[in-house]
Amino acid sequence: MSSNNITFFCFLLAIVFFQSINGMIIGECKEPNQWKSWLNVHRPNLIGEFELVPHYQKIFAGQSFVCLKPPALEVLTADNREPSTTGDTFRFTFTEGFLCLNQIIKPKKKACTDYKIKFCCPAS
Repeated sequence: MSSNNITFFCFLLAIVFFQSINGMIIGECKEPNQWKSWLNVHRPNLIGEFELVPHYQKIFAGQSFVCLKPPALEVLTADNREPSTTGDTFRFTFTEGFLCLNQIIKPKKKACTDYKIKFCCPAS
């Protein structure tokens, strides 16, 4: 495989698996559910920034601010900006949570911003 083909394949992979979104909430948080506390365990590193739903569900199992099947998730930067304002490219899903990889960001030398996430869970 030529280097042009590899570059094109990596570009397609970035488009398919990682996307920029203009919002910060996935799902809908309706009563009797409520938004819980902001969580920010992971900090950006050489690879990227990850606020992973399964990680939070494991380390905070049984806590009221994390639930197994949240109807909604919200993400913001640690300094309260919407993700769409950062220029970061990321993936944000119910199953995984928030993932940002440094190497797919244009320009390539830009590292991912620090993010926080919160769950919508049943009222406790």
